[in-house]
Amino acid sequence: MKRICTLCGRASSDGNLWCQEKYCPAEKSPEVFERGEVFGNIEIIEMLTMTRSSAIYVARRNELKILLKIAHADCQERLKREAMLLMALAKVRHPMLPVLLPAHELGLLKDYPYGKTVVKGETKYFEVFEFVEGTPLRDILLKNAQPWYQHVGWLTISLADVLALLHQTNRLHFSLCPEIILVRFDKLQVPRPVLLDLGLASDAGQLVQTWDRRFVLPAYTAPELIEMQGKVGPATDVYGLGLLLYEMLAGHPAYEYRLQRDEVVYETITAGQPAPLNRSDLRNVPQIAERAVSKDYSSRQRDVISFARELQANFQRVPREKKEFHIPWRAIAIVIGTALAISLLLVLAIVLPSV
Repeated sequence: MKRICTLCGRASSDGNLWCQEKYCPAEKSPEVFERGEVFGNIEIIEMLTMTRSSAIYVARRNELKILLKIAHADCQERLKREAMLLMALAKVRHPMLPVLLPAHELGLLKDYPYGKTVVKGETKYFEVFEFVEGTPLRDILLKNAQPWYQHVGWLTISLADVLALLHQTNRLHFSLCPEIILVRFDKLQVPRPVLLDLGLASDAGQLVQTWDRRFVLPAYTAPELIEMQGKVGPATDVYGLGLLLYEMLAGHPAYEYRLQRDEVVYETITAGQPAPLNRSDLRNVPQIAERAVSKDYSSRQRDVISFARELQANFQRVPREKKEFHIPWRAIAIVIGTALAISLLLVLAIVLPSV
């Protein structure tokens, strides 16, 4: 295991992390697993992404490839809420939600939506997801800070759809960021996002009990959540979507946060508005994004559905995914075998009486 700082990204393989940034709480940095290490009966293949609340790995349980999500210290309740919500939504089978598997291989999902195990004297809570091939949006943006505008629109509209489902359960996300969005490309190279983290998965009324801004990237925190003043509701998640749209259109985050103290970032957000987008090649879209990231809650689109509709008027419709057709060779072999057996029996029924 190695220790990684969630602020600056520095890592230490011996567990002793020293950071040259004086504001970096290195001693509180989470330990993460490395390739080949074992977590219970699960073997780690690689770390996929890390947020301030959890680490997500590509792993293997026996011969089955999975995604493993392990909560950082103090974030266990957040993971539990997420697991219970994913279990409740299991019947929906939304393509942009991870498929939750039983935390214990021989157990049932209703009994084990999440699990816990002790590692080096520390109790760790975890979830197991069905494996999905893809790349975190953050990694995509590091390689190409300004994706093709059509892909930007499709990604944002698709994410609005899955957030709308979350809102139907009276839950809000509150902590969208590129690190928690896995993007796979289908056969037609259309981006298909998967939301690997449901954020706080709580309603606005529970916010006082569930909110802890330490576990959300400061640059992706809505102004009303910084000092917990003003209205909080569906438009708070519109702000999060707007930040993603803004970042992909601008080629950089709306608010710079790398190697800056959290408090400095918060002050920048509460003090002003992101710079206007310089995208003269796009009609209406920059204005839609700028409205979504307004510091004033009431100036934004009222909910993610309204936000998506404005975008849909300016982008081509998200193409339906064409499912790969697999020839059921096993079923065909069974049918052919059965037909041959019946034919043989008929032949025997005709031939034997005449003998």
